[in-house]
Amino acid sequence: MDEDITATILTLETLAANAWPAHQRELLDGWQLRFSEGVTRRANSVWPNGPTGVEGLGEKLARVEAFYARHHLPARYQISPAAQPVDLDTVLAERGYYSVARTAVQTAALTTILTRTSGLRTQPDFAVELAEEFDEAWFAAFCEFESIAGHNAVVLRAILASIRPLTGYALLHIDGAPAALALGVVEGDWLGIFCMATDPGFRRRGAASAILRTLAIWAQLYDARRAYLQVMDQNAPAHALYARAGFETLYHYHYREKAWLNRNSGG
Repeated sequence: MDEDITATILTLETLAANAWPAHQRELLDGWQLRFSEGVTRRANSVWPNGPTGVEGLGEKLARVEAFYARHHLPARYQISPAAQPVDLDTVLAERGYYSVARTAVQTAALTTILTRTSGLRTQPDFAVELAEEFDEAWFAAFCEFESIAGHNAVVLRAILASIRPLTGYALLHIDGAPAALALGVVEGDWLGIFCMATDPGFRRRGAASAILRTLAIWAQLYDARRAYLQVMDQNAPAHALYARAGFETLYHYHYREKAWLNRNSGG
C-alpha cells in the first residue's frame, strides 16, 4: 500500500478513536483495550494500531482475552490496514475469531460536499440548528430515531460527553418536528461525521444532505478541509447518499470477535 495512504489511514483511525472515546482504556504495547459497558463495538474493542514489539504476540492476545473476560464481553479487535502487526487479522482468524461488521471509511473534500449538495435557501421548510456543546434536544431525537433507551442511553450520553475535540450537534427540523441529525467532530483539518440519522417519516426529502452541508460549512469555520465517515457495507441507502455528496471509499475495517457464550452482553 502507498505510504501516503497508509499514513492517512493511521491518522483517520486515530481521529476516529478520539472522536468516539471509550469509558476505560488500558494500554498494552501499542494497543488500546477499550471498554464502555458493551455499548457500540468501537468503544468495546482493541485499537491495535500503535507500534508494537516489546511483548510477544501470544502473551498480548491472552491479556486481551483476560481483560474482556473480566468485563463479561467477548475479546474483539477493530482491524484496519493500520493494524499491527500486519498479520494480526490472519493470526486472529486462525485462532477462531470470526469477522463481523465490515465497514467502509469514506472521505471527501469539504468543497466537494458543498458543490454536490443543495443550498439551504432552496429548502425553506428546513430549520437547522447546530450546537457546539452536548445538546439535549439532539440527544433525545437521536435516541428516538435509533430506539435507544435505558442503560444504553446512559452509556451513550457518557461517551458523547467525554469527546475532547470540537463537536457540532446538527439537528434539522421540518414543520417543527426533528427530521435528521448528525454529530461532527473537528480535529486538525478533518471533520469526522458520526451518528447520521433520519426519521423514517422524513426520508427522501433531502434532510440528510442538508445535514452534511451544514456540518461542512461549520467545519470550514475551524479550518477543516476534508471529511471522513464510516458506513457499513450493507447500508445501501447510506452509500448512495454519501456518493451523491462526493464521498469515496478509502479503506475498510472490520471486527474480529471471539466466540462468547453470553452473546447478549456485547455491544
